[in-house]
Amino acid sequence: MAEGFRIEVRNHRDAIAPAMEAAEAWLDERQVAPKVAYFVALAIEEIVTNCIHYGYDDDREHTIVITLDVQDGTLAVGIVDDGRPFDPLAAPEPDLSIKVQDRTVGGLGIHLLRNLADRISYERLDGTNRILLEKKLE
Repeated sequence: MAEGFRIEVRNHRDAIAPAMEAAEAWLDERQVAPKVAYFVALAIEEIVTNCIHYGYDDDREHTIVITLDVQDGTLAVGIVDDGRPFDPLAAPEPDLSIKVQDRTVGGLGIHLLRNLADRISYERLDGTNRILLEKKLE
């Protein structure tokens, strides 16, 4: 597929749902399996929400860029933000042995993405966080 998907999202919570809907429509056009579409929705929801809530030290408007691309049977989800450095691969694994009501909030979404993705990479480049998640379409 030659044409990828790209959307710029403001760092406001109300911008996430329209971005997810646009990504879902793009995936539907390409007849991507529902489990892969779920993975994309989870990635957008989790990573963009984390960017909005924890990534910025100011009240200015920032732009988070989401890209999707399908090549060689693999879907790539890219998310770039200019927030504080955050490497999701360095985040500690949650302690799943603790009862849900006793756990601290946070970390489960990143844990799910790490387990669902076929590959995740992180890079800090030119003042931006660059996360790339890959999922095989099979």
